[in-house]
Amino acid sequence: MIRLIISEKPSVGRSIAAALGIQGSGRSFIQGGDVIVTWCVGHLVQAVGPEVYDPGLKSWRMETLPFFPDPFQYSPIEATREQYKIVAQLLTRDDVTEVVNATDAGREGELIFDLVYRLSGCTKKVLRFWTSSLTDDAIRESYARMKPGEVYQGLRDAARCRQEADWLVGINCTRAQTLVMQRSGAEGVYSIGRVQTPTLALLVNREREITDFIPKDFWVLWATFQAEGGTYRGKWFCKVEGRDQDRFEQEQDAQALANKLSGLPGKVASLTSRTEKKKPELLYDLTNLQKEANKRFGFTAEHTLSVAQELYEAKLISYPRTNSRYLTESDAQKTVGWLKAIAQGQLAEVQPFVQELRNRWPVKLEKRFVNDKEVEDHSALVPTENPARKLQGDQLKIYELIGRRFLAAHFPERVEGKTTIITKIVKETFKTTGTVVKELGWSAVDPPHSRPKKDTIKVDGPEAQESEEDEDSGLLPKVIKEEAVQTKDLCPRAGKTSPPKRMTEGDLLGAMQSAGKELDDEELKGAMKDCGLGTPATRANIIETLLKRGFVERKRNILQPTAKGIELVQSIRAETLKSPQMTGEWEARLEQIRRGAGQRDEFMRGIQSFVMELVQQIKQQAPQAGRRIFGPVVGTCTKCGSNLHLRDWEGRYYVKCAATANTGCRVSFDSDATGKPLELCRFCQGPIKTTKSGGKLCAQCDTWQTEKEADPRMPDPIACTSCGKPTQVVPSTRRGQWFYRCTGCNMFQEAKPREPLES
Repeated sequence: MIRLIISEKPSVGRSIAAALGIQGSGRSFIQGGDVIVTWCVGHLVQAVGPEVYDPGLKSWRMETLPFFPDPFQYSPIEATREQYKIVAQLLTRDDVTEVVNATDAGREGELIFDLVYRLSGCTKKVLRFWTSSLTDDAIRESYARMKPGEVYQGLRDAARCRQEADWLVGINCTRAQTLVMQRSGAEGVYSIGRVQTPTLALLVNREREITDFIPKDFWVLWATFQAEGGTYRGKWFCKVEGRDQDRFEQEQDAQALANKLSGLPGKVASLTSRTEKKKPELLYDLTNLQKEANKRFGFTAEHTLSVAQELYEAKLISYPRTNSRYLTESDAQKTVGWLKAIAQGQLAEVQPFVQELRNRWPVKLEKRFVNDKEVEDHSALVPTENPARKLQGDQLKIYELIGRRFLAAHFPERVEGKTTIITKIVKETFKTTGTVVKELGWSAVDPPHSRPKKDTIKVDGPEAQESEEDEDSGLLPKVIKEEAVQTKDLCPRAGKTSPPKRMTEGDLLGAMQSAGKELDDEELKGAMKDCGLGTPATRANIIETLLKRGFVERKRNILQPTAKGIELVQSIRAETLKSPQMTGEWEARLEQIRRGAGQRDEFMRGIQSFVMELVQQIKQQAPQAGRRIFGPVVGTCTKCGSNLHLRDWEGRYYVKCAATANTGCRVSFDSDATGKPLELCRFCQGPIKTTKSGGKLCAQCDTWQTEKEADPRMPDPIACTSCGKPTQVVPSTRRGQWFYRCTGCNMFQEAKPREPLES
């Protein structure tokens, strides 16, 4: 009689074996006495493609959609087929009488085990091993209180429903959308996903806000005052319909007021001071850890998850794929061991704070950090009782974030003093604010990340933005109410309103986490309260999928939709596919199934009806008036080799690169109805693009037409004498000389000027 334990990853399986005293280092499993420990390697089984059910479905045709498998079929993943065979053989061995599901404690872990278990044909009794930590004590404790697998039937059904529903939406809608896009001249695959598409829509909508934004000039008026205790600065404001107004639309208005008040004395009209107390930040869940690591270190969500997983498997932190920022009552009893691990570990800089806790021992977490109702599968991210001793690089950075956040939770509030001075010159008012930190409290242990502040300057050029002057003056001189002050200076400052900023990966993670809060339906809003778009475990993968499929590109720490991504979102007429509403509805139903209050069959019937409706909407899809659409191919991009498509937008024509060979290609230019450029570059005779700011930029040589005057002797471009492709005319550093540079083979060739050079 043998018990078989199946974990999700080899490292976890070996940790379980070691904690249970099972010795061995097998490549595929470890056996000790009457217990065998084996493992998956993530997913070992996947749903097969439509062509497996019907070879005719290998070709994408609209008349074959939608397609619904009955029943769903699965097969081993080719890359891990050998490990699947070993696990399946162990499951079906005659002497194995009991199976322990020790995959990760959550919906996805349940699915990984269930697919392998069902495909192998196993029907043996299952016990569920459920833990949030891989320390030896935690493993032995969880192993001793395993529950029958039937207890988790609702979770298993919810996991299967989610996987099959995602497959149905993804396969059917992706094929239908791609076929519609190809009819309009598009190229490549336009994939649709329940989480992927609304996530992409978040980025596209932000890009649209930026594109449609019209900057406006404004002016503010700053005054410098001399009081007996020192100088301070104030910003002019007035009350308009109960709200503060501190900007002028016209420069002359700001300057006129400055002239009017110049030299006049001021008076402190009011002085208010208040104390603000800020409580320690809640502990990290995975998404907040990813956001913080992105902000501080520029880490991608995927990298942060990978590092956290390494720390978890090294038994140094709790389970990383958590969506909770709270601990349970039983967790709170273990915090002393976690604090001891920090004290004995390598975080030297926090040792004075650990000593401070020792001086006021015993300490315990406040109730705001401990809430059983806020913990569904796993508690917040915390260190374990194992000290960290040899960490370095990114592992040390992530461990320190988690360790400091946990340690800071034991410290008092941060206390700030806020002071506001209102100064009057005649009847005009100026506001001065200052903040002084009186007690660092928890922020001494876990200092908030801050970006460097910018000075106010007027920036000229196509990317000019408002750069607000820091209105918080920090430490202020001592003044008293009614004190007379001298007006030293009155200075109008110019600025521009700025569009919303493009999202960093941290911003997008936050937007995914909070998606659904704008929904009107309270049940859907409640269902998405803790999940939003995706789960902590899947958000990083969703972002990477958008990048790999060419819908999004990463520029340093910024995520920006590509032309293909924008085209996809703009072309989708079914708003449900772009809204978090679908995820909200699914999560509400899946939660009912998990609790046993909903039926799997009923959910799947609803999904089939929903997919039929979506596919029908896509089939009827026609380009909307005024919407950018693909047009006929009018040439080949000289930069990346993709097709150039003629498009129209509100009555004007332009040509744009399809960017299939290089998703980062941005070639486009103004054209007539046939695709011929409206204007040619004065330097290389390439096509000209008019930018949003009205500037003119060459789409071929990237030269601004206003940079310098064209020399009348500059030769016209010719075809390359080697490969026949167009050439660019490149000026030499010596005035009056040019070269031809081939856009194809990059060959340089001296070019003769139109007329002889002057002596």
